[in-house]
Amino acid sequence: MAFSNPQVYLSDLALPLCRRFEAEPTSYELAISSCIILYHFADVVAHVRGRKAHEVADEISATIPEFHTVRAIANAGKHVELIRHPKSALVGLRAEHLTRGKGAAFSDGSYFSDGTTWSDMPETVVVETPDGTKHDVLHVCRSVLKSLGENPEYFQV
Repeated sequence: MAFSNPQVYLSDLALPLCRRFEAEPTSYELAISSCIILYHFADVVAHVRGRKAHEVADEISATIPEFHTVRAIANAGKHVELIRHPKSALVGLRAEHLTRGKGAAFSDGSYFSDGTTWSDMPETVVVETPDGTKHDVLHVCRSVLKSLGENPEYFQV
């Protein structure tokens, strides 16, 4: 496997992992693992471009805002608590902020303003970030994966 190639990394590593998370949407380990793999896509792009990973991650976040959330969950999952992040509203996110709950109310991944959703929404992993925003982690992963795949500039080696 050529996981140092962004296209291969996305199609052969990130996509299958996210599909496993879709099949088990209440799995904490798949939620955090999916975020870690999606976030480290920036490392692969940085490697092939000869750049710094954090610079590429910042570029991706500028075009795919949900990448901030993936990055925050990935780092909180690895380090227990997020102590720094380019988006200061996410600092303080802790691994235990990931819980099982109802999926987002709307197709854009959002909940009602009070953080609730429809009663018949399926269970998934959710996170409430320190800024008070609730996120459907599966939706975030799907959205980031789709957006990365739709940006051909990431695949130019």
